Amino acid sequence: MRGRRLLGRMYAKHRAAKYAGKTKYGSGTGKKKQMYGFLFLVMGLGVLYGGNLPLLRFPKSSVETIVNLVEAENRTVREETVLPVQYVNAPGRFLPVSHTEGEIPMYIPPEKEAETIPVSVKTILEERFGLLEEVTFRSFFSNYYIEDPSTKATEDLFDPCVLAEYDLTVEKKAEPQILIFHTHGSEGYLDSREGVTEDTVIGAGEILARELQDTYGYQVIHEKTVFDRKADGTDDRNNAYNNALPVVEGILEQYPSIEVVIDLHRDSGEARTSVIDGVSTAKVMLFNGLCRTKDGPISYYNNPNLQGNLAFSLHLQVTGNELYPGLMHRIYLKSYRYNMHLKEKYILVELGTHKNTVAEAKAAMIPFAETVATVLSGES
Repeated sequence: MRGRRLLGRMYAKHRAAKYAGKTKYGSGTGKKKQMYGFLFLVMGLGVLYGGNLPLLRFPKSSVETIVNLVEAENRTVREETVLPVQYVNAPGRFLPVSHTEGEIPMYIPPEKEAETIPVSVKTILEERFGLLEEVTFRSFFSNYYIEDPSTKATEDLFDPCVLAEYDLTVEKKAEPQILIFHTHGSEGYLDSREGVTEDTVIGAGEILARELQDTYGYQVIHEKTVFDRKADGTDDRNNAYNNALPVVEGILEQYPSIEVVIDLHRDSGEARTSVIDGVSTAKVMLFNGLCRTKDGPISYYNNPNLQGNLAFSLHLQVTGNELYPGLMHRIYLKSYRYNMHLKEKYILVELGTHKNTVAEAKAAMIPFAETVATVLSGES
């Protein structure tokens, strides 16, 4: 512990001197400069080699901490990393989109399946608004939704009586029940390492998938194809939804037992953060496409599952904030369809923004997994 503090103080002084435009270690006479230079060299070797030097026997963890700090501070220029590309099989059916590779952190499954706490969405809404039959559209809508200027919500789609009573139960079976994928799989965070899959939304999705399966007992498929990159590694965000559609359709055709689809993204803008159980956690913003502009329905987009999509997002939003106040951001509504017509229980998730950290994004997956499991258990 003493060695860690000493190294910490040394590094803090070095940074303070550096950013002040001068260095304390070089002041004074020539002899003092030589002496301080020699001592700083010895201390530096101690940082690099730790217990191997007889004069400096600091705990290895302390050495690694300071080395990591130095490396992070000096990492101003990174070598460009070429992402390995793996083509999707069956090119006659699927578009050739790329795959990134990366090591997912070890996950230790729980000893037994966790139980969810019942949450009544209808009761929560009535406590807030009174009788749902009497609540005004604008009062209800403004509390739970953000309307993009490109679209226009209509009262018939947002009847709280209808949405609150929706049955979203999914019984646990041996067959796949949940599909998690990423239309924009290349999206990373403030401190994401270039070319490292676990630092993107795919890494967060892996935690969500394993939590839903190992902790709550649902059978999950996690599709890790990166749909917003071409086979040569260049960006292809404009075609990402078109790229993803045949792949997701193929999975749903192969596994008709899947009832839930989660398209996990990351938003842009200022960081959205909450503190959950003392941990800095990215907020979760759900997203719905309404298939209509501000001028009316889009004729070439049809979504027979739109009402179910809206009910699913509302139950998740209300349940998430009931279990973990501050976890959920208001639901964002936009004009297009975003492939949400494929299933009734289909949700697009914006997990934090590009200014959140990887740790904050991953931390959100634990409470969000419980939120999803609670809704699917029929207890919301």
